[in-house]
Amino acid sequence: MSIRRYILPLILCLALVATGCRSQRDAAGRTPGDNDAATGTTARPNYYTANFEVTARGLTANGQIRMMQDSIIWVSASKVIELGRAKFTPDTVTVYIMMMNRYFRGTYDDLYNKFHFRTDFKTLSETVMSENSEQLLAEMAKAFGIEATIKMEPWKKVEKLSFPLTIPSQVKPI
Repeated sequence: MSIRRYILPLILCLALVATGCRSQRDAAGRTPGDNDAATGTTARPNYYTANFEVTARGLTANGQIRMMQDSIIWVSASKVIELGRAKFTPDTVTVYIMMMNRYFRGTYDDLYNKFHFRTDFKTLSETVMSENSEQLLAEMAKAFGIEATIKMEPWKKVEKLSFPLTIPSQVKPI
């Protein structure tokens, strides 16, 4: 069996989870903590977290997504043991698939060249904050021939988060 057969769906599912979340925008279209020019207040960084369940190709996994708005999207998926983690920043994508002892680290162009999955951080961030994220998720999954369903808990705003993703030296690149 080809390792790509399993890695691409896992990377896609991690990316789709990152894009399949509901927004916390208010009626004015702002997320909690946005700068308010009328009052002159400056927002602290917006940290959000949510738990999820994703089902794709008969595998159901649970996980957590963490986000520092406009800076980092971090995803961890597990099924009894941790399956993998992914971190998306404006410049880089890092995916560590623990169950296969493999990783991918590169730019969004590298991601496209390796797996033919075209995205960028702006697109991911905008989709995360989109009100129709479930529809966008379904369209992205269909483009890859993968039926995926995601159940998300509501976003929670928190004071601070960490975004751990360390790749041991013995792990091989994809």
